[in-house]
Amino acid sequence: MDALNLGKLPGKTQYAGRRRSTTRRSGFNSHPDSTGGEFKVDQVPALRLKKGEVFEITLYMPGHMPGDFLGFGGWFQADQSTEVVISAPGFKKGTLTAPENGNWSKFGSFKVADGAPVPPIHIKFIANEDSYIAIYEVGCGIVSHKHLEWASTESPVLLKNMHDFCPETNFFAVDGEVVIDYEVDNETQLDIFLKSCNRCARFLPINISNERHILSFTNHCVADHRRPCSHGGFGKLKNLDTGEVIQLDYGYQLECRFCKKFEVNAPHNCQRTPDQMKEDGTRRRNLELLLTELYEESPQLRYRHKYPGRELATDIWLKFDRKCFNCKVPIPDQRDMHLDHTRPLALLWPLDETATCLCGSCNSRKRDRSPVEFYTEKQLHELHVITNIPLDVLKNPGPNQEAIYKLLNSMDWFFGVFCQKPELQKVRDGKRTADLLIKSLQKTLNKSLPESRVNLLGYVNRR
Repeated sequence: MDALNLGKLPGKTQYAGRRRSTTRRSGFNSHPDSTGGEFKVDQVPALRLKKGEVFEITLYMPGHMPGDFLGFGGWFQADQSTEVVISAPGFKKGTLTAPENGNWSKFGSFKVADGAPVPPIHIKFIANEDSYIAIYEVGCGIVSHKHLEWASTESPVLLKNMHDFCPETNFFAVDGEVVIDYEVDNETQLDIFLKSCNRCARFLPINISNERHILSFTNHCVADHRRPCSHGGFGKLKNLDTGEVIQLDYGYQLECRFCKKFEVNAPHNCQRTPDQMKEDGTRRRNLELLLTELYEESPQLRYRHKYPGRELATDIWLKFDRKCFNCKVPIPDQRDMHLDHTRPLALLWPLDETATCLCGSCNSRKRDRSPVEFYTEKQLHELHVITNIPLDVLKNPGPNQEAIYKLLNSMDWFFGVFCQKPELQKVRDGKRTADLLIKSLQKTLNKSLPESRVNLLGYVNRR
């Protein structure tokens, strides 16, 4: 389809040379009892909370040895005005998705035991307004799985971010104790949708009303022109008990995030060539270079000229109170901060004083998503106050129109000078760097205002 029609981009080989071979295999097979396209619905009892009330869960780890894998976590649904406070001494990092009305969220963490005793873990849900709370599969204990055992000896680097895969990584071999203060009103019931994983065959939670509020499975079709996801098993799920079929918008991957990490990504990544591993980083660097040349100044220099004697990274770190904006985990050392563009670089937003302070895990999850696609309504309001980006702009996933106009007014320079730079003429794994950049820019132009949705490939052909 023509790029101007916002459909599929012109042939990949036209933009980026030959397509890679598809001979790589992970070495793992799907589970014989699951396709990944099944779902079921459970009902979970919920408790009504009055303003100011606190619902608390206390977790007690079982006895364990140094080197054991310890984890905790679970899923919950609460009104978005509910505050969630987790106290987990000894667990340096964790996962916590903010409450969102009508959708399920999750919390959890993971670590390798170091021999020190683990104090009780406290999870508090504080109702800032009249609210409700429902929890699903909350637990703690010693975690055991063949992939974790393998990683501990063969690829320890894979264990560094396992907290980001909780609670779906919590295969408990020995359960700890879960203590809940309140009696739950069984007359109030909430639905939770569970989808099968085609690798481990577990049914794990997903969200239906907001599929971008990700739990145990990542989305399948994210680009506008690919939605709604029409791929069987990804975008259409079948209830094996009732025969009901539901159509999703974004769809979900067949594998849960844990199985995707160990049975797909890890085996495939070690087979990738160095050039393939560098491709995404190269694209980002060239987008940053393009913006620097279009604006005739680097972000850091631009900031120093605007605010003499100050540094961009330091000011952002202090502005966000030395904490990750998304998960609120303290970042005591500025060098551990990930300076996020807030509005994606892929949409030609430069790095400036509107940047966001994130930890590495949250920055990896956000990737190149717009604020409205990653943060809750409450977080968007908070981000508006901190960054001074207008709320309507934060809710608009569109590209930087100013940068697009600068590019369109410099097309001869872009193709005749910028794309001819030696580093952009390099060919890696059959792909010319300039072609990859053009392909990326075409995706951005397709999301811009109608008058700027030009066909870059057509421009190249006319030249």
